[in-house]
Amino acid sequence: MTVTLRSRLGNEISNYSFFNFWRGARAAEWGALLRRCSGKPDRGFKSLPLRQLVIAVVCVFVSSFVSPTQVSASSCTVFHQARANDSWSRIAARYDMSLKRLLALNGAKTSTMILVGAQICTSDEPVIVIPDTTYKRKDVVAIIREVWPDEYEENALFVAQRESKLNPNVVGGSNDCCVGLFQISYSVHRSWLTNIGVTEPSQLLDPRVNAQAALALFKRNGNSWKPWWTKSWRP
Repeated sequence: MTVTLRSRLGNEISNYSFFNFWRGARAAEWGALLRRCSGKPDRGFKSLPLRQLVIAVVCVFVSSFVSPTQVSASSCTVFHQARANDSWSRIAARYDMSLKRLLALNGAKTSTMILVGAQICTSDEPVIVIPDTTYKRKDVVAIIREVWPDEYEENALFVAQRESKLNPNVVGGSNDCCVGLFQISYSVHRSWLTNIGVTEPSQLLDPRVNAQAALALFKRNGNSWKPWWTKSWRP
């Protein structure tokens, strides 16, 4: 928007930006307001300390719009340090996660700017520490046979062999989603795993706990092996 003004000498000033006019008026008002403040030196809007203060306030205001609001440090477990040419979609692809999930973790939108060096949360899943404890194959088999009913134990052994090769410390799947003998996905089943005392994914590295969780999952599906179905194996 432009307006036509006349100077004090009567010279016509055309194509004068309304924004520049408004900005000048605002600056004049700021200066006038400061000069009215009692006990303050009349240094006006152009004083260095005042300009520094205004710049700092503007930077804080702008950063509240361009910086992603991250989840709390206590819940975010994996961070990505943003670098040049990063975008939300590129980061999501790099960490094999959906764009929607990445944005949700950071309280961001696709239009939210990513500043170089910013810490972008890429996971709030607990970090799984592999224990030093090892189990002999015969001990693992014995645990599975003890936990599972006799009529299901052979299939249970087959599933555990296929999923983890009877190694209780296996963590696999997309983004290390699946844990232990029966490769239980903690993030998918966490809502009911608490009912059997499992509150952290690392607990599923215990072969007995994992076998019990697998049996609970089997029962939740109506005594069905559906959670472990493949194209060629659907008993």
